Amino acid sequence: MTSASSNAKASPVRDSLGCSLDKLDDDRTIEDRNLIFHHKRSSSGPPGRVSTPGSGRGYLIGLAASGGHKRRIYKEHHSTVHDFDENSIYVRDFADDYRADLSGSFDFMLLEVSRNALERIADAADIAGVSELHAVAERPDPVLGGMLGALFATMDGQAHRSALFVDQLSAAIGIHVVQQYGNGHAGMTRGGRRLSVRAQRTIRDLIQSRLGGDLTVEDLASACNLSQATFLRAFRQTMGKTPYRWLQQQRIEKARHLLQFSQAPLSEIACLCGFSDQSHFTRAFLHATGATPGAWRRSRQS
Repeated sequence: MTSASSNAKASPVRDSLGCSLDKLDDDRTIEDRNLIFHHKRSSSGPPGRVSTPGSGRGYLIGLAASGGHKRRIYKEHHSTVHDFDENSIYVRDFADDYRADLSGSFDFMLLEVSRNALERIADAADIAGVSELHAVAERPDPVLGGMLGALFATMDGQAHRSALFVDQLSAAIGIHVVQQYGNGHAGMTRGGRRLSVRAQRTIRDLIQSRLGGDLTVEDLASACNLSQATFLRAFRQTMGKTPYRWLQQQRIEKARHLLQFSQAPLSEIACLCGFSDQSHFTRAFLHATGATPGAWRRSRQS
């Protein structure tokens, strides 16, 4: 005899954001020290009803990676309908009960930030008095869209992200969020500031000694006795590129030297220069020079 409970339709398994997991075709998460990032996509249909009880988790920022998404958000005594174009965002407080019906296409990149992390990010951005983020719905933010897209970008189906790359993007994203949506007050802008010669030497030595990229923006900024926001602005003003791009340049320069003046195998050179493996080394070297490491070595040693 079959019990009534066995005939009952099983409730869908949901993730920590209230999404039905059986509807998601893409569900990726990247965790950094201050932020948690998600990419959730469904080609077969949206996750339907999303519901989460109030909690002390902080804030959730969602950004539509493509247009055509619609949701009805229910309040205590009314509901509102929102249409999301590409790069339009919402900001909501996890402290509030949330209930929404989702329809249309679903492709969102999201980030979670706790209240403690919000304060740390605000300190790094030289913004005082940040205690909350303002609620937002349907606001376009192509800058945030570009940074989140870069964070989740993949190469040949596999992500090759160094710790510095993730940390650099996470720091920039956090600073952007508190500047655009926080309730604090920015300090005096330090426009045009450049790194001193001594600071440049310190950063060069630090990065070249750790080409594997196991550095954080906080490490580099602390070495220069600067806040993270000031360091990132000053580094780009001085070096003409981001710390991660400069790290990649140093890796390629060391690889060129080893290819020309040593007989080390390519796998060993990849390791010595901080690449994740020989395949990653080959792709990065080809992109930077227009030739594979083996072809470049033969042209210099012939």
